[in-house]
Amino acid sequence: MAQALDHHQLLIFQAQEEIFNKLCIAYRRSNQGSAFRILAEDLRRELAISEAIFAQALESFVDAKGERIVEVVERNGDRYLKLGETTRSNLSD
Repeated sequence: MAQALDHHQLLIFQAQEEIFNKLCIAYRRSNQGSAFRILAEDLRRELAISEAIFAQALESFVDAKGERIVEVVERNGDRYLKLGETTRSNLSD
């Protein structure tokens, strides 16, 4: 039987969906370059997601095999998001 999500879980799920969709679209538009990434804070603001929900959504991007679906990369004090290797492979097929 399906388990109902509480309001907080629903917000995290919706944030995951929005983040993933934006990353996939941007990745496709970037000609699927391996160096592709998006500034995390810019994406959070664009999607109007609270910092807490955004952080929890990013933490929960792990598939059944334990691989990261969305990776967080830090460079020069900024956090960037990119699709995990398996996710990029699936989009490239």
